[in-house]
Formats: sequence, C-alpha cells, structure tokens
Amino acid sequence: MKTMKLALVAVAVLTSPSVMADAYKFYGRIDYSITNSDSGSATHNGKSGTVLENNWSRLGIKGDAALTEDFSVFYQIEVGVNGASQDKGSNPFSARPTFLGIKHSAYGQLAAGRIDPVFKMAKGTADAMDMYSMKHDRLFAGDKRWGDSLLYRTQTWNNIQFGASYIMEDNYYAEDDIRRDNGNYQVAVTYGDKHFKSSDLYLAAAYTDGVEDIKGVRAVAQYKAGNLMLGTIYQSSELVNPNKTNWEQRDGDGFIISAKYQIDKLLLKVQYGQDDSGTGKIAGRVYDALGEAATDVPEVSQWAVGAEYRLSKSTRIHTEIGQFDVKQYSDFDDTIASIGFRIDF
Repeated sequence: MKTMKLALVAVAVLTSPSVMADAYKFYGRIDYSITNSDSGSATHNGKSGTVLENNWSRLGIKGDAALTEDFSVFYQIEVGVNGASQDKGSNPFSARPTFLGIKHSAYGQLAAGRIDPVFKMAKGTADAMDMYSMKHDRLFAGDKRWGDSLLYRTQTWNNIQFGASYIMEDNYYAEDDIRRDNGNYQVAVTYGDKHFKSSDLYLAAAYTDGVEDIKGVRAVAQYKAGNLMLGTIYQSSELVNPNKTNWEQRDGDGFIISAKYQIDKLLLKVQYGQDDSGTGKIAGRVYDALGEAATDVPEVSQWAVGAEYRLSKSTRIHTEIGQFDVKQYSDFDDTIASIGFRIDF
C-alpha cells in the first residue's frame, strides 16, 4: 500500500508543470524469446518444452527537476508489460522500479519506493546472459527487487561510489516472523564504469544481511581490452530462513566467468558458472518439488554460449544455447536453446 501511495506521489510530481518543464524521458523495451527446455528448471516460468518467454518487457518514464542550485528531485515510474506464456493471470502489467528521490550536488542521493537494491546492482554487466534463461540467478540468489525500500548513494569520488539499501522492516517481516532476528539491509562499494563508457575497469563488493532470506557477499570484476570484455561474479551465500527446507545445510559458494567479443554489429558471448549454496532459482525448484526428500544440497553448474546481432540502433536479435547440470538431481538437468527479438525505444 505504501508503494502504491508513493507511485501516486510520483505521478503527481510528474504531472506538475514545473517538473514537465525539466528533463524527462519516456522509454520502453519489448523482448520475447522462443525457448526450448528439457525440464523447465531454468525457464522463467518453470515449464519445459517450447515456450514463449517474456524477457522483462517494460514501459516507463523517468526524469528530474531542479529545486535549487544544489538540490534536485528525480523519479522513475516503470511497469512490466506481460504477454508471454509465463505471465500469470489476466493483468497485462506488473511491478517494476517506481520511486521518488532527492539529490544533492555534494552529498549524494536518497530514493524511496520499489528500487533495485545495491547488492543486485553490484553485478554490473558481468553476466553475459543476464535477462535470459541462462542468467546467473539460476545459480545463486540476491537479485530480487523490493518495494517499501530506501536507497542511498554517495557522489562518485575518484571513480569510487558507496551505496546502501534498507527494506522497511514493518513491511518486510510480519509481526511474529521468526526472521526478525535477521537483518534487512545491504551495502556496496563500486569502482569504475560497468558499461565501459568512461573506463575499462569495473570492480564491486557488496554485502546483504537477511534480504531475500540470505546473508551473502558478492564480488564483481569486469575488464575491457579492445573488443574483448571479461567479467566474473563470486558469491558466498547462507540461507537464514528457518522456515525453508534444510535451511541449515544451504550455505556455500558460487561464481560465473564470462567473455564477450564485439565484431562490428555482432556480439559473441560465452559463460561458465557453478554454485553449491542451494540458494539459487534452480535449487529452489528442486526443494519446491521434492521437499524434505531433497536431503542433499543441489550443486548446480552451467555453460552457455550466445550471440546478439544489431539490426539497428534500437533493435537486435539474440540467441542462447547452454546447459545446467544438477549433480544430485539429474531430473532437474536442463538444456536451453533460445532465439529472441528485442526492441528498445
């Protein structure tokens, strides 16, 4: 409810003549894939066979408005546009980043609403398969977006920036929730530029305490040398929710390593990863299906190759092929072959 109220406030700000006179942008993305999956362990909707996948298509508007010489407000209102086979119910829209914030020229920015937290965003662009069925969250957790949250970021000093996310406790935990003994915050520090626009190196370190039911550390490194882009994510995760199956055993480490190579309009991608923490999406599907019968923590590994070809500045076709191996539960092994089309505007 508080997030809805914030969205209404953001709409009021957006429609204010003083705000509309400053910079704002309407934007969107439509991205659909035809995907074939052996078991459904890795697809967005958990279904096997040939499915149409919606890769987080969205519509939004964002902008900012000066208040004084040093202060400005900024906002973003974004919704998911649903239309593929994994979309549930008849609602054509779903929640995505919607927030309102204030920024100071020296002291940084503070935003409130539904925001991508700092642990998630520390990943940069190191995941070559991000947005698709081969992405890193199949291996380890920590990428969920939360409503009723606060996010603070400092200004960038010598390419270094600090950030912190806080999930409002009265909305995150029920009054009698045993998880109240855990935290509900994240912190991160980054160096450089994850999109390689101003530097060829990006580094990040992040910590999450209790958010998404894990305590975890994430370290990220990216490097660009000419047309070659290298990336890696390491994560140590510990499940801290006693209500989940075998929670005390679900503690371990995971990583991905990736490489991308640009040849004119063609981008080639390759990725390998593994995780033994039992906290990622595929491990979660094992526990959901087997319950207490899943006595061993799933060890999941992945390889993937892919390519993107730009038809124009705003449109591209993409393909991904790869495999997930679930060591103790072969019924959940999954081979993915996907081809998709994306347009940004």
